[in-house]
Amino acid sequence: MPDVLMSLLTGLLGLGTGIFVVLSLIEKPVWRLMWAPHSNRVDDVDARKVHAILKRVIHLLPPTMMTTMGAASLLVIVLLIQAGFTLAVISVATLFFAQLGLIVARLFKDIRGVDDVPSDGDAIAVRDGLGALTLLHHRGLLMALSTLIAVLTLQILT
Repeated sequence: MPDVLMSLLTGLLGLGTGIFVVLSLIEKPVWRLMWAPHSNRVDDVDARKVHAILKRVIHLLPPTMMTTMGAASLLVIVLLIQAGFTLAVISVATLFFAQLGLIVARLFKDIRGVDDVPSDGDAIAVRDGLGALTLLHHRGLLMALSTLIAVLTLQILT
């Protein structure tokens, strides 16, 4: 496989992983909301603080990640073509595109769930939107990191 192509792809997946790690760390106080948005183990004050932080970056990060993952998608397609559709590369592409599809299917709904709700508004709406977007960010982290590991493994094996 061409080294430049693999370097670009690993760089983009690394960038995506890094962004999702930062989001995950910002959202750490409200992780429980991913599975139980109405949990009394997450204080409303903490939920509102994290919600307000996400509202500040919500118009910057989605376009950045769409550009990053769009470019990674093109590179995976080029990789498929250049590698001659080998089983290993098809597996990496399937891993990436299946997870990306699941994320894109919910992306705009989950973004609106935070963006359209004031941080000082209805606590249930804040928690519901925050829980859904936090879960989506963790799915993004899984997608970017698992594909990065698969691409690095492919690079080592070939």
